[in-house]
Amino acid sequence: MTRPLSAVLSAFAFFGTFWGVFAVLLADLTRALDLSPGPLGVALFVGALASILSMAAFGWTSDILGRRLFIVLSAAVFGMGIVGLALAGNYGMLIAALVVLYASSGLFDVGINAAAVDVERVSGRRVMAYFHASFSAGGFLGAVSAGILLSAGLRYEFVYLIVLVPLAAIMAALVTTNFPSSGESSESSASPASLSGRYALFANGPLLLVAAIATLGLLSEGEMEHWSGIYLRETLGLSALVGGSGVAVFFGAMAVGRLGAAWAIEKFGNRATLLVAGSLTAFGMTTSLATTEPFLVVAGFLFVGLALSAVVPIAFSMAGDLAPEKAGAAVSVVTTLGYGGFLMGPVFVGGLAEVFGLRLALATISVAGVAIFILSLRLRKV
Repeated sequence: MTRPLSAVLSAFAFFGTFWGVFAVLLADLTRALDLSPGPLGVALFVGALASILSMAAFGWTSDILGRRLFIVLSAAVFGMGIVGLALAGNYGMLIAALVVLYASSGLFDVGINAAAVDVERVSGRRVMAYFHASFSAGGFLGAVSAGILLSAGLRYEFVYLIVLVPLAAIMAALVTTNFPSSGESSESSASPASLSGRYALFANGPLLLVAAIATLGLLSEGEMEHWSGIYLRETLGLSALVGGSGVAVFFGAMAVGRLGAAWAIEKFGNRATLLVAGSLTAFGMTTSLATTEPFLVVAGFLFVGLALSAVVPIAFSMAGDLAPEKAGAAVSVVTTLGYGGFLMGPVFVGGLAEVFGLRLALATISVAGVAIFILSLRLRKV
């Protein structure tokens, strides 16, 4: 079990590293292509749609292909999307790159989370929060590294290409790893009854409630990851290093919070932890937006990161509990709907920012925190 655990942890860490880099470089990319929030939001919408469709259509195949092949294939296409970002010289090329990037990243995410559920099932331990802490730690590293490299004068295109090095290392590690069984045979997975049952999960009330909470958590994460760097660097006029550090604080807080969340979930349960998470998300984001003082803004980001840290790990673990023999399919439901929030949230913010400004648009994170609190009241006390 040690080898699969290490491989999945590394995959989560790489995934976070990329999104940390992406959050910092998005300001440079949009500046190079002379994009305002509105057109950028449209480009993100196209990528979001591609991701949602790919997860809905192909996410369940992780149970048929096996975790290793599914993750490696999606990682290979993911790399093509990263190269596309580095080469994007106009708006059309950007949209094409985002379609490939987001579609493959969605499938990669389904694969590594399904593998994490398998590890939890076989080990008998609640370790999902640790996997997501690895993602956030990677995001911290990626954001800090991107800020440092930009400040040193490296062009943003080369920073994208540097990310391909850890991706290649992760793919090599995955190819040589034997993952635990998903708990569902390939033959039964391919049967019509199994397929219909898989899509029937989209009508499972308890699973949809968990997915709604995940959607709000991931919507907030997506808005922070996509727009916090732009907010710090463009709206507040901070340098690349300081702006990157602000993004890193968010990711770092999520990493630390997820390590603590594992303890909180064990001690207080899923419902109580989510109630606190929703409350602190609303408080932290409201604090950040109520001032233009950089220290207080970043401090608010810290609270938001700590608060959101537990939401998604709880959602994925609960999804696996609700359908233990179809973990890949259940995670695919939560991922499809949840990452719909992750991907559509930034699009929504882009549209609002074009009309009302980015500060007001980011207030949707405070609203999401309140909604997480309200929905969590309907969960069983587990």
